[in-house]
Amino acid sequence: MNMEIFQRIITDNQQREKEALTERDLEIEFIPNVAVGIVGTRRSGKTYRTFQSEYETDKKNVCRIQFNDHRIINITSDKLSLIDDAYYGLYPEKRNKETVLFIFDEIHRIKGWEDYILYLIESNTHRVLITGSTATLQRGEYSSALRGKFFPFELTPFSFREFLRHYNIEEDTASSKGIGFLRRYFKIYLEQGGMPGLFNISEKLHGDMLRSYWDTMILRDIAEAHNEDNINLTLLRSFADSLISRTACPMTVNKIAGNLKDAGFSFSNETLYKYLSYLSDAFMIYAVEIYSRSEKIRLRNYRKIYCADWALANSVCYGEGIDETRALENIVYLELHRRKAQINYYRTKEGYEVDFVVSKGKKIQSLIQVSYNLNDEEVKKREYRALIKSAEFLKVKDLTVITFNDEGSEEINGYEIRIIPAWKWLLGK
Repeated sequence: MNMEIFQRIITDNQQREKEALTERDLEIEFIPNVAVGIVGTRRSGKTYRTFQSEYETDKKNVCRIQFNDHRIINITSDKLSLIDDAYYGLYPEKRNKETVLFIFDEIHRIKGWEDYILYLIESNTHRVLITGSTATLQRGEYSSALRGKFFPFELTPFSFREFLRHYNIEEDTASSKGIGFLRRYFKIYLEQGGMPGLFNISEKLHGDMLRSYWDTMILRDIAEAHNEDNINLTLLRSFADSLISRTACPMTVNKIAGNLKDAGFSFSNETLYKYLSYLSDAFMIYAVEIYSRSEKIRLRNYRKIYCADWALANSVCYGEGIDETRALENIVYLELHRRKAQINYYRTKEGYEVDFVVSKGKKIQSLIQVSYNLNDEEVKKREYRALIKSAEFLKVKDLTVITFNDEGSEEINGYEIRIIPAWKWLLGK
């Protein structure tokens, strides 16, 4: 291994043709003396987001190394210092004078890589961006390895706004023609999901591809990432499939455990709680607690499960999959998550449930219900009743029902309920 090889790699990457990509809305802010990383579920577009950061920088100020490059596949950690030596050998005038972006993809392959990153970020002119497989970039893992000098930015599958951008559809919410296009593409988004790798393949392959994604996540991001646990792969897969079948539904580990034991599995409930944490750490699922100031109440009540992608959940679910209201609810959850909202659900003492309590700090900002449509009077009555009862107890005025296409407002008991189509709400701020 010598410096010339790294100089060739650096130069090759700088001269490479730009990748065709759809701009992502995830903003990455670099922090002095801290490495940053892009984390998120497998196949959400993390590597392409690094290209976006690269293209926003003068190409001569980018040092990109992909550690799956066959030329450096056997490199050891004591040789990593050749990277910045090679870069500054090409551009000596930039040392300590210009900001240089180091992008490292799959650096986790090198045992002992952390010390090199800590060395690089000592310089205020260095920005370090790390990405890699979900199995190695799980919640908290890099921060621990880098002694707290790592900040993760989570990338989810495409938002609706990004989906429209990919297909060059204008966000026209004023004209009839524009609204028609938005409705049409939201229907496609609802059915197809937001995984970027599926946008340019035939529709008949979507389900098969999504199932292959799920299988890979189970195997590589859970089983292989935690191989020291000797995970029972059959139990793990059955548990994960049971969870995902409960997308946008109540879930207790004890209930799933009972079903699995009835099916002949032998395990402790602690094992399932561990698997649940692994699935969450791999950004495959999100678990939402009930809203309460009491920790005891939060812990003893069920959680609601949402998937990294609703179409992924639908492809894995047993039987007929998840219905349109549950898929829509999952979309709304992910958008609230992108907006950095604090998210809970709420259940009144009468048993009426509100899908989302949206908070900032200790203050509740809004209550949101999700229903595919309000054509059924019983459905409408149920959704409104839950909102009003919850609003009265929680002292909240901002009430919304998100639907596929219904729009308007209702005033009930002095509360105004806004009804808004999902495609319009998703394009709001």
